[in-house]
Amino acid sequence: MRAKSLSTESPSVSKPTTLPSGGLAAAPEAQNEVTDRAVIGGAVGDPLNRDDFFGVDSMTSVRQLLEARVHLGHKTGTWDPRMKPYLFGSRAGVHIIDLDKTLPHLRRALNVAGHVALRNGIILFVSERSQFERLVQKSARDSGEYFVTQQWVGGTLTNSQMLLRTVRLPDLMIFLSVPPSKTAIKEAAMCNIPSIGVVDSDCNPNLITYPIPGNDDTPAAMSLYCSLFSEVISRAKATRESRERREREEGQYKEGGREQSEKDELASEHSIASQ
Repeated sequence: MRAKSLSTESPSVSKPTTLPSGGLAAAPEAQNEVTDRAVIGGAVGDPLNRDDFFGVDSMTSVRQLLEARVHLGHKTGTWDPRMKPYLFGSRAGVHIIDLDKTLPHLRRALNVAGHVALRNGIILFVSERSQFERLVQKSARDSGEYFVTQQWVGGTLTNSQMLLRTVRLPDLMIFLSVPPSKTAIKEAAMCNIPSIGVVDSDCNPNLITYPIPGNDDTPAAMSLYCSLFSEVISRAKATRESRERREREEGQYKEGGREQSEKDELASEHSIASQ
């Protein structure tokens, strides 16, 4: 079972390959059962041949994003021009993010996270904002993954063998907000680790592999992001566990059939010898 948090300096930096020094409780097993959409003819379908293998389309909608205030950006004077393709306009001096652009980006990011989890990859949640520390930690624990919720320690990825005594790095990093220093994002790029990130109107979306245009300040929006990623990761793990269980059962069945065949053959030979 995965360790949830460990640090060299701070108790919020996770280390994938060792037990936690802080003694955090292990995440519960995924509660979501594998749905019919992931099971075809009694076997788990090939996820790469299906556009919506984890059912993320039913998890999100423009109305849901609107109610969570995902559309609210920052004041127009603080915007990053590279966010222009994702902006609908402005109102009362505040940029409005185009939710018709946000929705497909969010769904794509959720699918990416699901596929990484399905293949037993390591996912790291990152947020340096203290007001969302518990929320992000809970989401990571609920989905059985890792988190960094304090200031990023330089070299965590690029010098992981020295700082964390491991060379095993995350397979995906989820930035619930773009850190001001951008050190973590730069290290992820240097280590060829793909990233998912919520980019507000004052962010540079080009720094993130799979950007999600949206509000990164409002608690309702952050709660929505966290719940969606936690849900899709749990679904992916439940699917993987179902597949592994079915493969074990099929292997035991084949082994049992082989043993029975050998017994029947020996009995037949014995019968012939007796005659």
